[in-house]
Amino acid sequence: MASDRDTIKKSFSKAAATYDEFALFQKDVAFEVFKRLFQMLGQRTHAVAKAPSAGKSVEKSFFLDIGSGTGALAGLVSSSVAGTKACASDIATNMLRKAREKHGDALLLAAADCCSLPFREGVFDSIGSSLALQWAGDLPLALREAARVLKPGGLFVFSTLAPLTLWELRECYKSYGKIEFQDRASIESAVKASGLEAVFIEERIIKRRYNSFIELLKALKNIGAAPAMERGKGLSPGKRLKEAGRLYAERFPSPQGGIEASYALIIAGLRKV
Repeated sequence: MASDRDTIKKSFSKAAATYDEFALFQKDVAFEVFKRLFQMLGQRTHAVAKAPSAGKSVEKSFFLDIGSGTGALAGLVSSSVAGTKACASDIATNMLRKAREKHGDALLLAAADCCSLPFREGVFDSIGSSLALQWAGDLPLALREAARVLKPGGLFVFSTLAPLTLWELRECYKSYGKIEFQDRASIESAVKASGLEAVFIEERIIKRRYNSFIELLKALKNIGAAPAMERGKGLSPGKRLKEAGRLYAERFPSPQGGIEASYALIIAGLRKV
């Protein structure tokens, strides 16, 4: 039987060709992670500039994007943070191929599981991860791995999803597979166990509009994030889908038309002490 790791790898590899077209929410969150990291890097640079050692030449820094997908976050860092070489790592090699098509040789690429990073200790000055760690088989281990490859004083900003994500979908479509995400308390516990210092951990609900129930399902499928369908008795799959769509449109309409879906977003900024 395939492991969860194999299933996730297969799902995201299959979605690589359609990911960028449908990953609008994911792109927005990647930009939010980039802004937070850029702000933290700026604060650190300002502190160094005020120190007695200021005036020394700035060495090239290295950034790692964990679960990079097609390289949105790594691309932003590479093109915006002077002197930084970015490495995009992902479990799905087809995603890395897309990253190469988009960014050429600007990014280093690494096929890697977030729970087993193929890098020596203390390689990276900063790390980012956007909407990837919710798929980690072992979040505490993934954070320990990030801490291991991060230099002392290095920064790590990541985003992930909390349990209330897509709760409307679960309410209306009982046959849809389980979507299990870690809550904030579990994430805070994993951060503490990793040895990283939390600078901030924030959680908020983001509402996204979709033209229809089918558009929502299509978006999830085409980014590789749709859980497996559960087989059930009673109505045929087509009738269950139609009934779920009717119920969703009735219960969760968007004020702008169509429907809305909730994403419980957690963003954390960490430092290796």
